[in-house]
Amino acid sequence: MGSLEQKIAIVTGGAGAIGSATVKRFVEEGARVVVADLHPRGLDPQAVETDDGRITYEQVDVTDEASVHRLVETTVARLGRIDVLFCCAGVLLPGSVTDATVADWERTLAVNLTGPFLASRHVVPVMVANGGGSIVHMASTAGLVGEPAIAAYCASKGGVVMLARQMAVDYARSGVRVNVVAPGWIDTPFNDPAVELGGGKAALGPFIDAMVPMGRQGAPDEVADVVTFLASDASRLMTGAVVVVDGGLTAQ
Repeated sequence: MGSLEQKIAIVTGGAGAIGSATVKRFVEEGARVVVADLHPRGLDPQAVETDDGRITYEQVDVTDEASVHRLVETTVARLGRIDVLFCCAGVLLPGSVTDATVADWERTLAVNLTGPFLASRHVVPVMVANGGGSIVHMASTAGLVGEPAIAAYCASKGGVVMLARQMAVDYARSGVRVNVVAPGWIDTPFNDPAVELGGGKAALGPFIDAMVPMGRQGAPDEVADVVTFLASDASRLMTGAVVVVDGGLTAQ
């Protein structure tokens, strides 16, 4: 049996690189997964060899409470419960405090911070009623240390860390665990805006070599493995934890 056998999971941002890698790992470990995304069909079910019809798709705007509420209601009506929530939806819009537009600031906070808040707001009561569950929020090393020219992103991910820690305190006695995964440089198109700010792809290799002790970027499946651990009962004594997946970037 897999570590998530018979579990029901929702992955917001499930069609993105890390989201889809996590969906695949969840399915491999025995879960049934709802891919919740603005463009949910971005994940090709044929790419998941062990799918067996265990993936369903819901178009969701994580910044819209009514949309999130429908997602949770539909999932419970169809599958009976929710055991795992992975909040992976996110945006990266560059700009310092003086350069970023107010619209980009508001959009970043809406997706990266309000999105996990809304998903948790509607999933937690379901988990409490069912005796517990595991929530994993997606943060970033940019939520732990400052990085240049991404003010809104740093602020939003720092907020995610404290949202998760606060939730962990509130719901520990109800059986709901809330943890954070904080990736560093992961090789996905999501980082393209930051790459361009740093001088483009030609400058990325030397930067990674100098800044990351392991000397390489991570892959989406390496983050997915950690999320799967946090979602499973193997991490049953963990709540309020921030697990960094960054090749040693923040160890220096």
